[in-house]
Amino acid sequence: MQDFCDIAARATGITCHSDKVKQGCIFVAIRGRQADGNAFAQAAAAKGALAVVTDCPDRLPPLLIPVISVQDARLALSELAAAFYDNPSHKLNLVGITGSNGKTTIACMLEHIFYQAGCQTGLIGTVRVNTGKSSFPSTLTTPDAVSIHKYLAQMVENKVTHAAMEVSAQGVDMHRVAHVRFAVGLLSNVCADHLDFHGSFASYLEAKSRFLDLLDPATPLIINIADPYCQAIASRFSGHQITVGFDSQADVLARITQVTAYGSLFILEINKPLTTTSGQSLPIARHAFRLSIPGRHNIENALLASTAALIQDIAPEVIADALANFKGVERRMNVFHTAGLTIVDDTALNPGSIDAVFDTIAAFRYNRLIVVNAIRGQRGPAINAANAAVIACRGRTLPFNLVITASTDHVSQADAVSDEERMAFLTTLNNLKVSYTYLSTLTKAIRAALNEAVPGDLILLIGAQGMDAGRQVLTTLVNAAGVSHSPEPCPLGSFLT
Repeated sequence: MQDFCDIAARATGITCHSDKVKQGCIFVAIRGRQADGNAFAQAAAAKGALAVVTDCPDRLPPLLIPVISVQDARLALSELAAAFYDNPSHKLNLVGITGSNGKTTIACMLEHIFYQAGCQTGLIGTVRVNTGKSSFPSTLTTPDAVSIHKYLAQMVENKVTHAAMEVSAQGVDMHRVAHVRFAVGLLSNVCADHLDFHGSFASYLEAKSRFLDLLDPATPLIINIADPYCQAIASRFSGHQITVGFDSQADVLARITQVTAYGSLFILEINKPLTTTSGQSLPIARHAFRLSIPGRHNIENALLASTAALIQDIAPEVIADALANFKGVERRMNVFHTAGLTIVDDTALNPGSIDAVFDTIAAFRYNRLIVVNAIRGQRGPAINAANAAVIACRGRTLPFNLVITASTDHVSQADAVSDEERMAFLTTLNNLKVSYTYLSTLTKAIRAALNEAVPGDLILLIGAQGMDAGRQVLTTLVNAAGVSHSPEPCPLGSFLT
């Protein structure tokens, strides 16, 4: 570490992208899935790189600048970035949030709670990054290590005191957060996801488990006691644990008193005294909360966020006020109305999140349900087959008309649905004897749903990148009055272009 600190102190920057190298930068050569950074070392040297760091020196061409050999270049990148930016995470009350679902909502809830408490707040997440004085859209759930430490350093400079950060399994696996120190760790839930990257659910679960390696024994770990995978992961943690959930055995319990289509009321019970990160004691108590976004899963998210805020010394009444006026997150159970229809838009992208959406709409009043689902592109056949199976299962107990799309008119090549992914999804539906209509473009799929719908119906828009433009497309079609009525959807396994 000392050698890295010394060279980082002399550097003008750290990067693993040769096109970002400037005079005096350290270039870290990463062997990626798409390209080998060692092949760009010569270009980095020509741009004035101070040194090249690599875990494969035999792949480098002859260079006239120092070469530092390491065991793991990704880990070295993280260590260098932390040293270059003077370990900014050590100067923040940073909550790290991992799990398959709920990370974005929990992080945004925490940011809102911290803000309501009068704190200068920060956020690193799927939807956006907030460095205290500027907020901008995010491109990755967990950015690369250099970006992370740069954002955290900007937060410190902007006098941020409290921040929330989403931590993906991929981010853990690729050492993006290896040198980030968290004041609180939070584990929401685990279900099948990112199988394209991790290869199997077992590998994905193992990557999630390595989140624990980022926590000091004294760092509180908040876990959702209802999730068996969370329990299994937490059993490996020897430090301080706080369990939350709807279970009466949880340290912090939520008792739901009312659920509607637009929010809920619940009692948060602290079942045993808790110690905050400042050493204060929270007594056994009950607090009434109101949540202004729908879904039992969002009560769970609110419970996790509230517990993290409580042990960060945020007063219960401040948390209650913040949750009552929290407006939700883009494409997370967004509900709106148009042309006499109720529209629910959600980025449901794995079996757990799809289940959560269907559970939530059970509280809605509507005549008929029409579901438009966007297949996940460039995420592999396995997750698409799993998603199709969940939708098919839900259709057995909750009738709906189903439209499937590859959103070819609204996704970039990075999110384009492959033939294998499309066939995995549709073949699963066929094997489970589910009726559906397939339309290649998002515009045609949503037009088909609107043509079928009549006032009083509910249209559910679900899917990740392929459905990001769904609300805009639907609103444009409605405003253009291009909605006409057509017969029932095509029979089993229809393929339309």
